[in-house]
Amino acid sequence: MVMEENEMEERNLELMITLDDAWNAQDMETFRSRHSEDTAVYWPGQPDPTRGRDDHEAEARRFFETFPDQHLINRPYKIMFAQGNHTCTVADFYGTMTGPMTMADGTVVEPTGKSFHVEFCTVATWSDDGEIVEERLFYDLIGLMKQIGLM
Repeated sequence: MVMEENEMEERNLELMITLDDAWNAQDMETFRSRHSEDTAVYWPGQPDPTRGRDDHEAEARRFFETFPDQHLINRPYKIMFAQGNHTCTVADFYGTMTGPMTMADGTVVEPTGKSFHVEFCTVATWSDDGEIVEERLFYDLIGLMKQIGLM
């Protein structure tokens, strides 16, 4: 059975909501199920995308170690829409740096105890099977770094 475009859009929006619920709960089983095995995830300040579900999960776990109280306010999102096999969501995102952060060059930054609050946008491309094949993440990286005391 072929899914109508509006049905696919509604399904993908619901999957996005539950993906962000899983992110907030640090529920790796659901998080993994929302990403394809060969997903590509683009982050601000990262020249190349993270490739693959396993690597994306590993970076999520490192993020949770640095910001264990992090939370994405997705109920409701500020903006949420779908077009075809794409979804776009905008939400407030906050957390406190209470764990160490490993930088791209391997340098470890000790926790600052400072908090961040930024807008976070996710543009996701979904497969027909309901998995993210490409995810583009947008937020004010400089603002976040300043807020947690790293700049």
